[in-house]
Amino acid sequence: MARLSRALVATERADHVYAFVIGDAVPHVHVHVVARYPGAPAEYRGPRVDEWPEAPRGGPARIEAICARLRDWLNSSEGKQPDR
Repeated sequence: MARLSRALVATERADHVYAFVIGDAVPHVHVHVVARYPGAPAEYRGPRVDEWPEAPRGGPARIEAICARLRDWLNSSEGKQPDR
């Protein structure tokens, strides 16, 4: 989660990265790692971060591009540094 958070800041210029832990009915750990974009109003921070109507959204092509940037960063020498 720490490496992915750094990757979101480095590649997507996230202002902040949240980790939401969800566990319901099935014993497991389920973590959502969610970037907050620059300019997000205070009322859309924290658990409401995905409710901001002006947040950048994207279809499959944009999602694939973000995943490629994250993967490239995580595989780079910068992304492979041990967690601090």
